[in-house]
Amino acid sequence: MTILFETRFSFFGQSGWKSSHAADPGLLFDDDRLEQRMTYFEQITLESLKGQTDPDFNHMVLSSTLMPKTWQTRLRELVIDTLGAKRARVMFRPEGKAGRFLKDAVVKTYGDDVITQVVLDDDDAVSADFVAALRGYAQIARRDPLNDAPYSFITFPRGYTLGIEAGRISWLAHRYVPYTNLGLALVGPASSSRNPYLTSHRKIGERHPSFMVSHRRPFYLRAVHGLNDSFAKQKGAFLTDEEIVGAFRYFPWMERHFPGLSDNSTLAAQ
Repeated sequence: MTILFETRFSFFGQSGWKSSHAADPGLLFDDDRLEQRMTYFEQITLESLKGQTDPDFNHMVLSSTLMPKTWQTRLRELVIDTLGAKRARVMFRPEGKAGRFLKDAVVKTYGDDVITQVVLDDDDAVSADFVAALRGYAQIARRDPLNDAPYSFITFPRGYTLGIEAGRISWLAHRYVPYTNLGLALVGPASSSRNPYLTSHRKIGERHPSFMVSHRRPFYLRAVHGLNDSFAKQKGAFLTDEEIVGAFRYFPWMERHFPGLSDNSTLAAQ
């Protein structure tokens, strides 16, 4: 079964963003902002995908035709160079609804195939074994005899909030949010009208067939920093030093950046 990560990168249009950048192309495509966003995308999001124990997945990235051409080129080259042309696709679309563009691209690409679509924001990460774990749960979802719908959502509520201050990882905090958008997966026919970006994730448990993977281990990282385009906040307890070391089992790339463990702990653009 195809596992497809879907990411919006500085898309100008309707995509659920809540910051002032979303409504102002001048702010959204400011060079300094794009430089930092691309650094987070490369060193957090793409790094987590590059290190998957199961490399059999695809990645679809949606951005804006309003993005300056030099940045469009940089974004496309970054994604393709990291994951390869067979696994990755970067699309640029005019102002509109992000979920619609992604749904149309999914239908055109995969037709009636059953696939698993995964939400992945451009500054967040998934655990190194996320694809492997999700593949197993997606197969279980397809065999569920109690679900008469052709699709099912899978939610991974447990992860960490990753605090970034002055371009450096500063802290980790526990996060447990049922039906969070982080790692939210939809298993079903690609031709379905369903798309995770066209669904209110807070209402999934009430309105859609779903099940929750709530093992006592993290499945994602939610980044919090000064350029967040949504209201990301730290609410859970901070990890102890021992727990931080344990977190490297699931996010091994993070050890290189964590303060006190490496001289090269910056995530700031070079």
